[in-house]
Amino acid sequence: MALHDPVAVYNAANNVEAHLVRNALANSGVDAFVTEDVSQVGTWMFGLIPEIHKPQVWVEKTDVERAKPILDDYERRSAELRDNSARDEAQAGPDVEIACEECGQRSAFPAAQRGSVQQCKHCGAYVDVEDERSSEEWAESQGDEEVTGES
Repeated sequence: MALHDPVAVYNAANNVEAHLVRNALANSGVDAFVTEDVSQVGTWMFGLIPEIHKPQVWVEKTDVERAKPILDDYERRSAELRDNSARDEAQAGPDVEIACEECGQRSAFPAAQRGSVQQCKHCGAYVDVEDERSSEEWAESQGDEEVTGES
């Protein structure tokens, strides 16, 4: 169905968000349509230039009042998710600083990467992202096992 008196009710950050909003409106019984950003006009060597073309969600003018609470709910939920994500990052703890065994340079990694293997930011060698204290404790426990004959 084509819109006879269309109104843009939402400017999305990207095409995916525009379709999420359209689906939320459609699931609530409001016919909505998306205009995607498929233009190459805003493209340059580092990606898309923001604000040249925006993906938008459109509804019939008569449906604007029905769409408003749905859009408000979407915005509230998006803000909650952003806040929760920021809180999770903050609770993850301080960055983990390690020394590369290959080049000896020190690098800091986000606490969320603790326990993973990453590449040294200086030489590209693989490094275990863990507290140096826990590395030393592990090495000491390995030394104790060798002395006692355990394995």
